[in-house]
This record gives sequence, structure tokens and C-alpha cells, in this order.
Amino acid sequence: MHSTEKVSRIGTVTAAVIILSGAGGCGGHIDSNNSTPDAQQLAANCTSLASKGGASSFPVSGTNVLSSVVVPATPTAPQQCQVDGVINQRTGVDGQSYAIHFRLRLPITGWNGRFYMGGGGGTDGTLVDPSDVAALGYATIGTDSGHDNVADNGLNAGGTASFGVDPQARIDFAYNSYDEVARTGKSVVEAFYRHPASYSYFVGCSEGGREAMLMSQKFPTYFDGIVAGDPAFHLPLGPMSGLYSTQLFAGLATRMGLTLSNGDPAIAKTYSDADLMLVRGAVLSACDSLDGLADGIVDNLAACTAPLVEAKLTEVQCSGAKTASCLTADQITTLEKAFAGPVDSSGKQLYSDWPWDAGVSAQSGTTYSQNWRSWWLGTYTSATNNATKLVFAPAEAVAYTTPPRLPISAADALSYSLGYNFNTDPQTLYQTSGIYTQSAAQLYFTDNTDLSAFKSHGGKLMLYQGGSDSSLSRNDLVNWYNSMNKTMGNNAQMFARLYLVPGMNHCSGGPATDNFNMLPQLVNWVENGVSPDSVLASATNPGYFNVASRTRPLCPYPKQSRYKGAGDINVAANFSCQ
Repeated sequence: MHSTEKVSRIGTVTAAVIILSGAGGCGGHIDSNNSTPDAQQLAANCTSLASKGGASSFPVSGTNVLSSVVVPATPTAPQQCQVDGVINQRTGVDGQSYAIHFRLRLPITGWNGRFYMGGGGGTDGTLVDPSDVAALGYATIGTDSGHDNVADNGLNAGGTASFGVDPQARIDFAYNSYDEVARTGKSVVEAFYRHPASYSYFVGCSEGGREAMLMSQKFPTYFDGIVAGDPAFHLPLGPMSGLYSTQLFAGLATRMGLTLSNGDPAIAKTYSDADLMLVRGAVLSACDSLDGLADGIVDNLAACTAPLVEAKLTEVQCSGAKTASCLTADQITTLEKAFAGPVDSSGKQLYSDWPWDAGVSAQSGTTYSQNWRSWWLGTYTSATNNATKLVFAPAEAVAYTTPPRLPISAADALSYSLGYNFNTDPQTLYQTSGIYTQSAAQLYFTDNTDLSAFKSHGGKLMLYQGGSDSSLSRNDLVNWYNSMNKTMGNNAQMFARLYLVPGMNHCSGGPATDNFNMLPQLVNWVENGVSPDSVLASATNPGYFNVASRTRPLCPYPKQSRYKGAGDINVAANFSCQ
């Protein structure tokens, strides 16, 4: 999928060369048998990766090792071989330099026989290095997905989204880099240890969650276990929805007479932190008890419908002038439109609606949770418009629109958002043009509901999403899971489980039990057949509930956490999945 352009070989050698030539370097030697080399041999083989030359035997042509060094053991991590390399170093159609960078960590002592790949975030462009997992004894790998946020940063081409001008960079970011890096990592692992990893795992959240779903769909035999968190599986649509909410809140700011010093509408000023606490209060008043327990968590989120919440919002509507204890009719109506999701002028739904969840705000002492508002509104006290949705507006224009809309800089994010035409512009996400032979939807959507190949491979998939994720709608993932379950004969629970985290924002944060690690249970499911009937989670900020600590079980959808009726409501053991 990449250019056949010849690239210079910078210290190139492969692990396979070591095996084929028998040259270990520095006294190391790999025999023809399959016994695992000892630590001394592995250390010698590591240094030889960058010092030995020879014909490349990597599975992907144009793969170059830039460096390989032995990293000494620490009190918390074993001795490792750190390998940095590139695939398909080239010049793009925009004149920028591109390459798929990867970093592989190989435990020299204490390898647990497993391979782990970590997913990226945002629009990638930063080298993923799951060193914390390598410290546990996994051989790990990560990539920047084929572009570099520092080197590939066209000022008038969307900044870090400028890779979208180059068709191959789009393909690499969409799927190709993860394919090639996974295969490269596996081949080096097998050669380095003289046998392949016993099991392989992929874990990611947000864009990394999209990559995780991609692996289960497009490359279903690569990984035995996958965790996909808050996945951007309809990638162009989440940012497009951000353009819609930006227009709504900018319009509200204008009607409220709220402007910044440069004359722009002050989007963040439309709702104070106290205002959002009123929204949280309305949600809790409407829905907190629907699960049988008033505890600041809406476990029965499916029953928390818009009419229920909107009725409670009406109760806090100002009868006169705006005060700190009420919301104006315009504030309420605008928020309701935003939660309903983007539509065109005919009312056609362009992306999912959003759940009414209590994670829109929270307060611990005098500190307010900022996670939810950071995406749609930005910081209330900011002198500029700093909503995260604005950060991704240039990506929508350059990397997801076909052809790219140029010129655009980071400073143009607001004007681009406000000028977006929802009757015509969304079509550019689904069209091809000239050298861009695949649309953004074709490239980036990972919404295939047929996971037969992954299931046949024996793969296990764990998905999760926060109920108050303001980057990507929880409802969209639920709809996909229901469709996938139907496609898979209504027995998806056999190999794929979805965990919804009420109150949690994007990947973490908010008034929620948002601290959990699914990898150990995924490993147990894959290797021992023990299905994860619940996941233990704790609150990173229990002060949002005015308690010292709180734990809860996360339940596989459609089950929900329910209080058993006795015991401390802050202890997970007193809850069950029903």
C-alpha cells in the first residue's frame, strides 16, 4: 500500500538476518535449534540489530532499524532491547517527509511470552511507546501511524493535520501503518526469541480504540485479545459533530452578547461551571433513582431519556433575569439541540445523538470537573476559544474532507467551523477526488458488524465507553454493538463485550468509577477461557461523590450495576450485574 520508492538504509538489519547468518555480534550466537537464547545472548543480539548489515528479511520492504540499544533493568522494569525503526521513508506529494516510525521493546529478562501493541490518540503523529506494559514482561510495539506532528506540520494545511494532503499518509493513518508495524513487530519477536509470541494483544482508546476495532475487522488474525475504548470508529463524524455544536454555542454567545477581545463569540462563557452543575442536577433528579439507588451515578442510562431530563431542565429555567441558580430558556434549548446531534436543514441526522448523563459536570470542594466542557465549550475563564472540538476542526478540513480544503491554519478553526454548511459539506466525507481514491468514510470507518473471522480465530474483544464522553457519543457505539450482535447471531457475548461507564468522560475523568485495567481480564479470557462478567473500577476523584473512595463493577452490556440492598454503597462487592 505504500510507495515503491527506494529509501536509504540507515543501519539496516533484521532479526531474521541474525538467525539466517548465525551472527549474534559481541560474542552472541543464535543456533539453529529453537531454544530460547539466554540473557547474554539476547543482549548481544540486540546490539547487533543496528550494527550488522545484510539483505532485509522483514515482512515489509523498506524497513530500516535506526537504533537498537540495551536498556538496563530498573527496580520496576526488566532489562530490555529497545528497537527504533522506520518503514517506507519517503517524500509525499506535498513535499513533506514521511515514514512509519515504530518502537519495539523486547524484554531481555522476564519475557512473559506475549506481544502487545498500543493504540494512538487524536490524529496520531506521536510515537506510541507502551513502556509501562513492557515493564510487565510483554514485548511491546507502537507507532506514530506514518506522520510526525513536528516534522509534518504545514502551517496553512491544518498544522498537525497536514498529513491529510498526502494520499498515502491518509492510508497509513487509516489502517496501513498498524498492519505493517504489527507484522514487523511479530517477525522480530519470533526471530529474537526463536519462537513466536504465544498470545498477542492490542489496547487503545479514542483513535486507539478505532485502531483496536480496525484490527478485529480488517486484520482479524493478528491479535488474540483486543481492548477498544471510546473508539472513534466513525472518525470524521465525531469532529463534524463538533462543528455543529460550535455553531450552536457560538450562536448562543452572540445572542447573550458574550464576545472575546478580538470580537469572536465567547463560546466558553455561555455556561459557567455553576450552570453545568444545574444541568447535572437536572439529570440526577430525572434519572439517578432509575437504577434503584440515588448515588450520583445513572446506571440505568438507557432509561434516562431526553423528555425526562428536559422536564427537569424546565424546572430550573429562569422566570426572570439570569441568576446563578437558573438557566435561561435559550441556554436550555441550545443544549437540547446539541444533545440531539447534528442535522441538516431538513432534519436528516448526520451523526448520533448524545446520552443525557450526569458527567456533564461535578464538584469536589471548590473544584469543578472540566473534562466534559473541555470538548464542547472550553475553559470558562479562558481569554480565547479553546474547546477541544476546535482543535480538531482543521483535521476535518484537511484529513477527512476530500479533496482537502486549503488553505487553513489552526487560527482558522473557528471561522471554518462557523462557515461549515451542513446541507452540503458532509458529502465531502463520502466522496473521492483525483488522487484521493478513497473517501474519508471508506478509509476511517471501522463499523463492520461481521466479526466472523475474528471470532473464528478465537479472538476476544472488550469495548468500553464513558456515558458522558463529549468527544464521541456512547449511543453510536451501543447502536453498533447491537447491530454486530444481531449479525453474529445474537451471541456476541461469547467473544465481544461492551462495558458502559456512567459519568465517565472521554477515556477517563468525570464523576465516575473511571479507573480500571481490562488487560488482565482480557488475558484470562483469551488464555484460560474465563469470561469477564464484570470489571472492577474505582473512582479517580471520589470527592465528586463527597466520599473518600468508591468502587463499582462495570457490567457487560446490556447488564447494569445494581445495589444488592445492604452494605456500603461505595464498595463494589455490594453490587451485582443484572
